[in-house]
Amino acid sequence: MQNFYIITNKNRDKDLSVTKRTKRFLLQNGCNVCMAAAGPFEDGRYTHKDEVPPDTECVITIGGDGTLIAAAGDIADLKLPILGINHGTLGYLTDIEVDDIEGALRNVLKGHYSVEERMMLCGKVIDPEGNIKTESRALNDIVICNTRLKVSDYSLFVNSEFLGSFKADGMIVCTPTGSTAYSMSAGGPIIEPMARMMVITPICPHKLNTRSIVISADDRVEMSVSDDNSSVVFDGRFPYDLKVGDIVNVRPSGCVTRIIKTASDSFLKVLQVKFSS
Repeated sequence: MQNFYIITNKNRDKDLSVTKRTKRFLLQNGCNVCMAAAGPFEDGRYTHKDEVPPDTECVITIGGDGTLIAAAGDIADLKLPILGINHGTLGYLTDIEVDDIEGALRNVLKGHYSVEERMMLCGKVIDPEGNIKTESRALNDIVICNTRLKVSDYSLFVNSEFLGSFKADGMIVCTPTGSTAYSMSAGGPIIEPMARMMVITPICPHKLNTRSIVISADDRVEMSVSDDNSSVVFDGRFPYDLKVGDIVNVRPSGCVTRIIKTASDSFLKVLQVKFSS
């Protein structure tokens, strides 16, 4: 790899010291480096796919897991691998720590790394006439929640078959990657990140025996709301207000996120280290 594109979270790398350090090391090793303007911007994006130079071989994100997840959505169509430098808190997806930037980048330049392909979701809001009102991708999850912090009724369909009604604060549909995020906090199961499946988890359900539902990656999820006080968000971005009669359609995306891993630790080892505190 010789051509890199750096995406920086300005709220994490406030003085751009980590960004400049990363760029300097790559330039000293004969690489070409292009830097995006530090985000996030008002629309929640960090970059646009048209801003990425066509000869780019690798995208580097500097920030937390949220920065990598947002960047994955922004450049999904480009199919570029993403290398995450952790300048945030948990660092579950961004496995390079700031203290080890040079060592990790040296391994990347030598080809000592692996690439994990993570499934993504595609979500659409469709009105009663069948018109698509909004559409976006998500690496972690697509969430419907009540904007007035109250319980609502949500109807759930899988492959057009009615599965049930849920009285809850909201509903989460996540990927295996997203199973360690909001869904886990809501009581959902942890899924091996390279698997291909979806998890549906109600948020604070008003029922004693409600559990998460694990379904195939070949399935299609449809959800509707009982009132006009809910919104859908895609990886925590692009909130869209829903109306009664709208359908939120969720299915696997044709795109995947390719994450570069420089460490050899297993999924279970990373899980133990990151979530043990």
